[in-house]
Amino acid sequence: MKIGILTSSRADFGIYYPLLKELKYDNFFEMEIIVFGTHLSEKFGLTKNEIFKAGFDVSHEIFTLPDSDSSLDIAISIGKSIEQFAQFWAEHSYDLVFALGDRYEMFAAVTAASPFNQAFAHIHAGETTLGAVDNMYRHAISLMSDYLFVSTEEYKTRAAQIKGDDKNIFNVGALSIDNLK
Repeated sequence: MKIGILTSSRADFGIYYPLLKELKYDNFFEMEIIVFGTHLSEKFGLTKNEIFKAGFDVSHEIFTLPDSDSSLDIAISIGKSIEQFAQFWAEHSYDLVFALGDRYEMFAAVTAASPFNQAFAHIHAGETTLGAVDNMYRHAISLMSDYLFVSTEEYKTRAAQIKGDDKNIFNVGALSIDNLK
């Protein structure tokens, strides 16, 4: 099974880490890590190197960083990211792609795949951040995903409300708890 992993920052890579270890050592899965966002920025520590240090390969790099954190630059970055990922999805397909969280760059990557009928699994669906614009990105990613993985029953209920049913919504807990070991 060919699996894609979308990772845009050190934060989501850390959450993915327990899952990546399992996928890497199971011969049933062929995993490709798709790196974008702050992973590729000198300003943010070029954190793609942490992926290599953890023993993983980076299969694809897509440059999507905005020029600044202004609303205009983020909006322009979303548009450019959709364009870059549209080209990527035209050339690459997977049995399933994992998307995590609520960031605008993750939203852009998933949005670009919608015309290609790419299957997605959204990790940390159903959560909310009080007063944050990121909620709309998270919920949109959930709407475009085939499978939702949530960390609590409360989030499962909210994810079912967002999707309109509870089909393919799984309460698996928080992946990052495994990092405490």
